[in-house]
Amino acid sequence: MNISASNYGRNNALRCKDWSGKDSFKKQLKKMIKNISLCIDELDTNIPYAVLEIKKSRVMKLKEMPLKVYAGTEALEHIQSNGLKADDISMLLGASSGPKWLTLHGIDDFLINHFFKGRDKPLHLLGTSAGAWRMACYAMGGNEAHQRLTEAYVEQRYSAKPSGQEVLNTCREIINTLLGEDGAKNIIQHPYMRMNLITTQCHGLTRANNKLIKGLGYGAAAILNAVHRKSLAWQFTRLVMHHPQEHFPSSTLNDLPTRYAPLTESNMSDAILSTGAIPMIISGVNDVAGKGTYQDGGITDYGFDLPLLPEDGFVLYPHFSKQPAPGWFDKRLTWRSPRHANYSKTIMLVPSDEFIAHLPQKKIPDRHDFLNLSDTDRIKSWRKTIELTQHLAQDLSIMDWPSRVEPLPW
Repeated sequence: MNISASNYGRNNALRCKDWSGKDSFKKQLKKMIKNISLCIDELDTNIPYAVLEIKKSRVMKLKEMPLKVYAGTEALEHIQSNGLKADDISMLLGASSGPKWLTLHGIDDFLINHFFKGRDKPLHLLGTSAGAWRMACYAMGGNEAHQRLTEAYVEQRYSAKPSGQEVLNTCREIINTLLGEDGAKNIIQHPYMRMNLITTQCHGLTRANNKLIKGLGYGAAAILNAVHRKSLAWQFTRLVMHHPQEHFPSSTLNDLPTRYAPLTESNMSDAILSTGAIPMIISGVNDVAGKGTYQDGGITDYGFDLPLLPEDGFVLYPHFSKQPAPGWFDKRLTWRSPRHANYSKTIMLVPSDEFIAHLPQKKIPDRHDFLNLSDTDRIKSWRKTIELTQHLAQDLSIMDWPSRVEPLPW
């Protein structure tokens, strides 16, 4: 990269002064740093990502790098021997999360704009709930869709006691903003991104319109799930909605009742909306793929415990927690972890505990922020979180994979 002297001289960026005058050394130094920052904006874009982005976020004083890398046995062996490059990845996962996905914003930003840029090898995307919304950004070409989703999501607002229908309507507005006029068509026609998502068809009491009856159904499901996860089969069917040109890239899923349906331009919006319809908070979406009520894909697959074992390549999984919960009802069941065999080819990217402790409110954003913070304070907190996640992107940009990878932590 050739940087001419004029780059530095423009706007008197590095103009020499007699520092023995009125201005103190400290003030002059601050001016110089500010001017150098302005110069950085004008430099060639081949400067490393970390250099370009560091000026955008507040400096964190961390004792360790902000990102943890965990891998299953096959992935661990590969990385320790060969490192990791973009073409090693054949599947990308996006888990259910609600607002927690904002903690991964910088990771998505880097993967979209740098890591996977210029790729032509097929990349299978799989998401549930907000994770599917993130995957739709990748499938639509990346950066602009990611920005639209971020803005619409952060700015959502509700009345003091919103109904499930009010929340559903607002979420539909977010999805409409994300997809725009041609989003569904762009997802289907993307040259190498293969969109897949999971949503859940509800049966019995859980499909009732009456909130009390529905609550009884979900309460029974939670109690029975604590005894055995297979009990979910009594009230739920997993619906895998796959790219129309390819079947879902996994062996047959037989842990729970599962059926498959292709994504189309006509059902794309409802499919993406339904997988984010949080039980008891957001009304279900009707007739997404056949008659019935469809809710959050996280009910069956909140953090994934599926045999995602590509024949060629590995699975990359940015996640907000180092121990994913298999299903929505498992979030508080600390003894229920995904099976190691299902994660043999998975590589997890997880913000460190220390990084999370430096976020606003000293925690990951979650849906309780709507109750505990005013809209103004919530939006400010979420935007600061997004800003700070650039540290995760910076870490990825200089990642030495073999020295950083660790075995799965559970």
